Amino acid sequence: MQTARSELISKILQALDKHPSSIYDILYSLTDYSDPRRTRLPKLLKAMENDGLVVSALQPGPLGPNRRVYEIGPEAETHMRQNLKSSIETILHFYAAYRKSDPQKLYDFPKELEKRKTKGRIMFAAFPKMTSDDIETIRELSSTTEESTISILGPDQMLSKTGIKFESVGENPIKFKAKDQTFSTIQFNGLPELGIYSEVIAECKRVLMRRGLLKIRVPFALFDELEKPALGEFIQVTAANLFPELGVIEGNEVKLVLEQFFPKNGVYETSLSEVIFWAIKS
Repeated sequence: MQTARSELISKILQALDKHPSSIYDILYSLTDYSDPRRTRLPKLLKAMENDGLVVSALQPGPLGPNRRVYEIGPEAETHMRQNLKSSIETILHFYAAYRKSDPQKLYDFPKELEKRKTKGRIMFAAFPKMTSDDIETIRELSSTTEESTISILGPDQMLSKTGIKFESVGENPIKFKAKDQTFSTIQFNGLPELGIYSEVIAECKRVLMRRGLLKIRVPFALFDELEKPALGEFIQVTAANLFPELGVIEGNEVKLVLEQFFPKNGVYETSLSEVIFWAIKS
């Protein structure tokens, strides 16, 4: 069966990442690749060189004439990082399906936060972007308050087509367009990148009213700290730090930041294996 172009490119880059190679060395490393006409690989390497994925130069052969040797190009790291992201997305897709098929709790958290009747203004934000599920969450939040509008942090183009009454508090997650002690409830679905957690949580505390509630719902929050490097830890750290848009959260990092600003805080797990962080302003 003919190897797909994108898969073949990835295999070539992986081979060249180990050491520079001639076209014959590359062919030898691709054990499951066949090209009866022997024309596909030279054309592909030329295209990869044009795209900056590889570079080549003529070098003296070990037993005869010069040969062209290829090595990793300046755009190879970006290409391989994108492939890594796609691979982790695939793993998370099946991991989510697996957890929903057998929704047992992963962590020994305290019981769920007692339900509170919402009084006052609500702010909502979704990271990395708003989805149809977030729209449903906004509808639910709107139905729990007597306020006529809900405040939205972040791009609101998707929401503007729904008929839901809302007002914007800007798109900057570390500086809301709101006065001190404005909101009784803030709910985040997801979180922005790890490096600004403290600034985001501090800003939430500024605009929350006394006894106001902050809730952060995340689909993938991982807490277990392994004693030595392992595949699971690699996926956890790589996804959380390199690809925050995938929604994988370092749970201990969030918990530490919440404890820094909110003495009254906690975390629980839903029946769908989502994790909810909560904090109440004292």
